[in-house]
Amino acid sequence: MGNDGSQQTVTAKRFGRPGHWLAVLVVAVAVAVAVAVSVTMLAGTGSLAVRATAAGRRQVPHVPQVPQVPHVPSAPLPAASTPLPTAAALAPPVSPDPASPGLPVSSGQDQSDPLLYGTEGRYFLYTSGQPGPPTINVPVSSSTDFATWTPFTDALPQLPEWALPGYTWAPDIHRFGSTYVLYFTAAIIGSRPTMQCIGDAVGSSPTGPFVPTATPFICPLTQGGAIDPRVFTDASGTNWMLWKSDQNIGGASTPTKMWSQPLAADGLSLTGPPALLMSPDEPWQGTIVEAPDMVQVGGTYWVFYSGNWFNQPAYGIGAARCAGPQGPCADTSALPLLGSNSQGAGPGEASVFEDPSGVWMLYSPWRSLTPKPDIPPRPVFITRLGFLPSGPYLAAGGPPGALQVPGARPFRSAAA
Repeated sequence: MGNDGSQQTVTAKRFGRPGHWLAVLVVAVAVAVAVAVSVTMLAGTGSLAVRATAAGRRQVPHVPQVPQVPHVPSAPLPAASTPLPTAAALAPPVSPDPASPGLPVSSGQDQSDPLLYGTEGRYFLYTSGQPGPPTINVPVSSSTDFATWTPFTDALPQLPEWALPGYTWAPDIHRFGSTYVLYFTAAIIGSRPTMQCIGDAVGSSPTGPFVPTATPFICPLTQGGAIDPRVFTDASGTNWMLWKSDQNIGGASTPTKMWSQPLAADGLSLTGPPALLMSPDEPWQGTIVEAPDMVQVGGTYWVFYSGNWFNQPAYGIGAARCAGPQGPCADTSALPLLGSNSQGAGPGEASVFEDPSGVWMLYSPWRSLTPKPDIPPRPVFITRLGFLPSGPYLAAGGPPGALQVPGARPFRSAAA
């Protein structure tokens, strides 16, 4: 998110942090591995697009005691009372208990940055990696009814040489023709402070095994790296890569940014410069926005994101209205859509899933406890979303039912 999505403490023995660790202490990785990064300058931002793959987790190698942003309550239901002129599924009843809106997903994957993908008549749930032992780079399990899940396996059993083992997170997957492309975040071996970049891998099945390309896919060296890849497909069928530049690397207070960039038809390269979606501009966000995911409802674009530090109670999930797939995006409320609540402090790392019966948001219900391991591990939660002209809201209703759609597709409402 995921977001950034996950971080953890690095020790000489083990990389630990269930769900969303950051390499907070990169202990003398005296392995001088030359990270051969072939770099392509992207116009307009001074960022560098680098080919590669990895599985990763966003890391702030040394996360200092970040000043606490006073906790703010979740945003109230948007004032508008007239639902969008779209399918009834987009305007379900308001959640009867907004203080505890989520339901746990019984997949057993207690990791951060959950992503739900529907294809081939099944749900596939991906999360950030498990540091082990044994190490699982990109856990994936599947279900047809959202109740019974297969044991999770590793969709990315082999990392590229530039990626630090035990630090993979925030996965995303998309089908391009007959090929699936898995995107992920990974830490670069030997970087100081620890830098994370986005990698990619290809496979013929949603469960893999995915084979990584040799160099990072997006790696803006002048902006602290890149994390949280997410593909959005607009109404015209154009695919966009959303991502976050990691200016908060090493615990820095430099404001982060979220970007959108057009993807090639095969998903393995970028066809234009990045466009700025948004930067933090609300008090609850602090200096960080991350983990973008976009939907289109009735012709309106919405980006969901996480704000503030991933290990603070002020961490939360926001929503902003966008002029288009390339932004710009602006908050419609000064409060998060979902902040600390009775189910946990600091929810975040959300992704959005749609099927014919509605729209859902998956997320981690509470903050990471990095630099300490997450105890207990963070489960995956899900809540339904509704949409009014003034913005999305937390809705009533359980998880989606049996999946009968033959293939995954982008979310576009009936009126789009």
